[in-house]
Amino acid sequence: MEEVVLSRQNLESLSTADLITLARTYGINVPSTLNRNFIIGELLEIPEEADSATSDSTPVENSDLKVATVLPSTYNDTTVHIFMRNPVWMFAYWDIKDSDIKTMKEEFDFDELFLHISFFNNENDEKSFDSFDVKLNFENKELYILIPANRHYVMATLAYKVKGEQPRTLAYTKKLEIPQEDEAIRNHQPGKKFPMSELTRISGMEQLLNKHYMTHRQSFSN
Repeated sequence: MEEVVLSRQNLESLSTADLITLARTYGINVPSTLNRNFIIGELLEIPEEADSATSDSTPVENSDLKVATVLPSTYNDTTVHIFMRNPVWMFAYWDIKDSDIKTMKEEFDFDELFLHISFFNNENDEKSFDSFDVKLNFENKELYILIPANRHYVMATLAYKVKGEQPRTLAYTKKLEIPQEDEAIRNHQPGKKFPMSELTRISGMEQLLNKHYMTHRQSFSN
């Protein structure tokens, strides 16, 4: 199937099988017996220009289904998600629906949009023992965050500030467990010696940790 512009005229020209295939590439799970008019309605509700693909959309191809289409630049929903790339770098991405952006921009004393990163010793702890904020802008929707050493669980809250008021929460994640490396890696500093397995040593980990420490040494402080 060639790239399809999500307009009613184009969608109605497709076979029901092609409509089902296209819907599934957008994450719409529909049974093969579903009425085609319902499928077209679902596709038209996707936050995409009705008669042209947006210039900042990313082309995506599914080699199994042989379908080429485009993902929308936003799903018009306010969410935030996190996962660990490795024990020291966390990846965060978020989306903010249009109405929430409009509300923030119309606030007379709007201060900033930010991610509040909280750390917990245990998954069931209600109160964090450490936290910091990362200032955001309305254009970016993802970033990597450096995690300090000896942290066990992390949670991210998408929020904004209005001057003179408490921060207002937009969305938040569940607590995420941070992978724990052995003591030689968690507490590494140049000059400090810890037992390191031969496999870890020949992998170049020691040199990598030295470089990481000299560049991001604040993340190694307790």
